[in-house]
Amino acid sequence: MMDKTGFLIDLEKDLKKYGVSNSDDYIEYYSEYLDDLIENGMSSEAAVNSVGGVKKILLNILSDEKVKIPKVKNRLQRIILLSASFPIWGPIVAALYIIALAIVFSLIICALAFMAAGLWTFLGSFIVIFKIGFTYALLQFGISLILLGLGILFEQFLIGFSGAIYNLNRSLFKKFSSRGIEA
Repeated sequence: MMDKTGFLIDLEKDLKKYGVSNSDDYIEYYSEYLDDLIENGMSSEAAVNSVGGVKKILLNILSDEKVKIPKVKNRLQRIILLSASFPIWGPIVAALYIIALAIVFSLIICALAFMAAGLWTFLGSFIVIFKIGFTYALLQFGISLILLGLGILFEQFLIGFSGAIYNLNRSLFKKFSSRGIEA
């Protein structure tokens, strides 16, 4: 048994799958129609069953509406074009990913180096107090704070850049896996 929201979600998916341009109008119409049936005393499942199901509605809409169904020939041409041009665009995409990973790696190294140098000079400033004097220890303490600040700054760059790369990859793979390859 399907309720109203499940019915409308399935209908919307199928309408968009078959390329019905005014699918929102159909969704709104059937939503209001089901609301009227529910207000007249029917349960949500009974109202959906009285309409006839998603497939029946979809067949009625497709028979009334001029729907452009994607041609297999165009999709086949796109796949052949992508496969044939892979020796050109494949290495370019691989190089861009390698560059992005190199930037992430360099940001990790810079952040760790600045933090380690900042901690080392911070600890060294306590030794400088006794060996050389307070003025030099204060200078070294200031330098350690600058280095620690740079380490934190590079860590924030790392978080932002790696987050952007992750979101880009997620959106690309989501697009490719849900709809196939779009050209």
